[in-house]
Amino acid sequence: MSERTIYILLTRSGTWFSRMIHLATRDDYTHASIGLDGPGGPFYSFARKYRYLALPAGLVEEHVTLCRRTVPCCLYELKVSEDTYFRLRRQLRSMYAKREMYHYSLLGAFACYFNLSLQRRHHYFCSQFVSGLLENCGAVELPKPPTLLRPADLCQLEHLRPVHQGTLEGILTQPVA
Repeated sequence: MSERTIYILLTRSGTWFSRMIHLATRDDYTHASIGLDGPGGPFYSFARKYRYLALPAGLVEEHVTLCRRTVPCCLYELKVSEDTYFRLRRQLRSMYAKREMYHYSLLGAFACYFNLSLQRRHHYFCSQFVSGLLENCGAVELPKPPTLLRPADLCQLEHLRPVHQGTLEGILTQPVA
């Protein structure tokens, strides 16, 4: 059976929210995104909808080429079966088509910091979304519920292979798998 490659992108953008998370957790990366179409993106996550406003936030499509190129990042690849890949693609497309009904879970992110699980319908924070999507589609087994996974925890998932660590600028030079 043939394999497909999906990508997990971890970043620390330098926004006030990212700086606050970094200050509280000391994690190298404060944001997680998932991409199915190569290192150049697009990537999907729960984040701000507008560049200069923290809120509203929800399910967004992120483009590496439109981001500040000096943002620190780590790009991982995960090999999955064709079936898993198409389950991921279907679920992601379905959610994105209804993106207006999804919201950023500020309370969930806050609860996660205190190791408390808070699940609300149609509300996600970035790493909860990425890990939950991976788990729901059978791509990975998680060590704890998605509501308790921070972006830095994704680095520890089995079978993820780092392909780039540095700045977003370096991702654009990555060969497509």
